Amino acid sequence: MSQIEQLKADHVEQCLSHIVQTAAAGTLSFTTNGKWHVFEMALTKVSPDDLRVDIKTDARPAAILKKDQPVGICLHCAHCKYVFESVITEPPYPENPRRVHLDRPDQIEMVQQRVYERHPVPSRFNVRAMFWHRGYLNDNLTLPKEDCWQGKLENISAGGAMIRVDPMLRDCFCIGQIVGLQFTPMPYQKPILLEAGIRHLQATTDGCGLQVGVEFLGLEAGYEGRQLLHRLLDVINAYEKMNK
Repeated sequence: MSQIEQLKADHVEQCLSHIVQTAAAGTLSFTTNGKWHVFEMALTKVSPDDLRVDIKTDARPAAILKKDQPVGICLHCAHCKYVFESVITEPPYPENPRRVHLDRPDQIEMVQQRVYERHPVPSRFNVRAMFWHRGYLNDNLTLPKEDCWQGKLENISAGGAMIRVDPMLRDCFCIGQIVGLQFTPMPYQKPILLEAGIRHLQATTDGCGLQVGVEFLGLEAGYEGRQLLHRLLDVINAYEKMNK
């Protein structure tokens, strides 16, 4: 089976109904004024006209979820993730501040779960990663002492990556920080440029480095995000073959 598969129109209804029955978790992501927002959510109802989604978060999304807002959806079910883009048809209202209605998607892509497992960069490559401060997923307004860094890409998946940096940079990072990220996965390729949120910070076992774990943002939203996802899958497939 291929790593990614475009579901046919007659399978979309079956797929969405199955996800509702299994109470599968997922995320809803979007940007407003250049800032990324990511909410945990669950698909709770499929109707002929729209989808009903319940936001699972302590935050109150009503203030930023607006009608006609484009969003990216990623749903986890069994050994696959289902990604598609949609539009908010009915934003949250005071009586139910966490419920959102979305336009039904015409297309859904099914991505094999295994590509979200981390694959080490082959030992023959020294992949340098450049990344820079872009803001925060929360309301933090603190600026780091430095706002641009370089590190070594250690592993990668369709959902994120691990970058090793100098431990002296620890005070520049925090969980929930958003960074721009650029790296060239193999010689003679064009660089990959995307945005990511920091999810993990840990010193290396030898104490000589700091591991910065990031989660890629926006791969479910829009044509450009989907193209980035496809390119990452090609990289993962190549790394997997080289590591055997």
